[in-house]
This record gives sequence, C-alpha cells and structure tokens, in this order.
Amino acid sequence: MSLQTVAFIGTGIMGKPMARNLLHAGYPVRAWNRSAAKAEELSAQGAEVFATPAEAAEGAQVLICMLSDGPT
Repeated sequence: MSLQTVAFIGTGIMGKPMARNLLHAGYPVRAWNRSAAKAEELSAQGAEVFATPAEAAEGAQVLICMLSDGPT
C-alpha cells in the first residue's frame, strides 16, 4: 500500500516541522509558502515545492493549511 501524498500550504513555524516529520516517515510531500525560501528548505529533504498553492495541492490526497491570520 502506498502512502498518501500530503500537500502543505504554509511551511512556516508550524507547517515546516509537520511536513519534515511526514517526509521522515516516508510520505510524499508537496509544499508552497508565500516566502519561497521557507518552502525551499524542505526541498533538500525530499519535498516538491511549487510556485502556487493550487499547484502544490494538485494530485494530493491530503491538504494541510498552516497559514497565519494576520501580518507577520
């Protein structure tokens, strides 16, 4: 049985550690972050990083949104 692909929209303070844990567990992870540098850090660990939230979500069976609700 293959693991479900997980998309992360938001890879900041909370999203990045969650995505990293799933990568370490063998899950395929797709990621997007409004500041691309934060998402790119996950690329070195095996995540696919995309330019838009829609691209990251495409084809994923699970979608996790970790977005702040105010200015950062």
